[in-house]
Amino acid sequence: MELNCETALPTGLTLDGLFSRGGYRPRMALKRLQPEEFFANLQAVDVLKERSALLEVRPQDFLCEPTNREDTAALIQFAGSWARVRHADTFRELGTIWEPDFVLLRRGKSFEVVGGCVCFPTGWSLTKIQHHPLSIVHEPVPGMNLQLDPKVERFFADLKLEECYQRSNWGLTSSNQKNQHPRDNIAEIASDCDLAETFLRVEWQAIMPIDYFRIIFGIRIYQLTLESVRRERGAAQLLRENLQTMPEDMLRYKRLTRCRDRIVDLLSKPL
Repeated sequence: MELNCETALPTGLTLDGLFSRGGYRPRMALKRLQPEEFFANLQAVDVLKERSALLEVRPQDFLCEPTNREDTAALIQFAGSWARVRHADTFRELGTIWEPDFVLLRRGKSFEVVGGCVCFPTGWSLTKIQHHPLSIVHEPVPGMNLQLDPKVERFFADLKLEECYQRSNWGLTSSNQKNQHPRDNIAEIASDCDLAETFLRVEWQAIMPIDYFRIIFGIRIYQLTLESVRRERGAAQLLRENLQTMPEDMLRYKRLTRCRDRIVDLLSKPL
């Protein structure tokens, strides 16, 4: 099932703010966030319809129930502060009535992924990271553990109750499909791509403790055509600079090696 993605970024998340200045670099770029701005249902009916359809047909790809019932109950109680979820008893039921994707982490010597419901992944599988620490989750990303992992671990360790933070992550994709699970084999962007059919994919992320033992990591997906990005000249310039200075290993990881020069050239053309 394929539906059009949201085309407007949420309030407070600007297009040019997605990209690093002075060239590409991995960054956390954390900012405080009012949790209701992220975790409340935003009346996105199509999102809930698509979530329900995916969880009906392919729950094994998008869902990991915690082995500890207390973990499930704790997150459902948290979700109930922002949406009507009182009839949910499992993550599968919660995933059909609550809009954001969610991953539940447990505090300890490391921050372990205990479960979640991620219907709109960006080329990764939730089932492969369940019961693993954050350091393993970040391992495939070039430079992530070396440059950012100590900061990530420290941030999660210092996170206090009622604090909510947001960050964003971006990539480019050939498809407007919200679900980009590895099993869906989303095609790599072609070397002769068109900006109207190539998409900036934005992950808006929220991190918040739900109690002393558990942290929620939420994800919402937004996609815009690169043609619409080109019309925002400041953002287009920053995206060009980020692509031009992105290391080869990151280009391969983001599957941009073939299309990078073409996109840089197209973004440079006058309106």
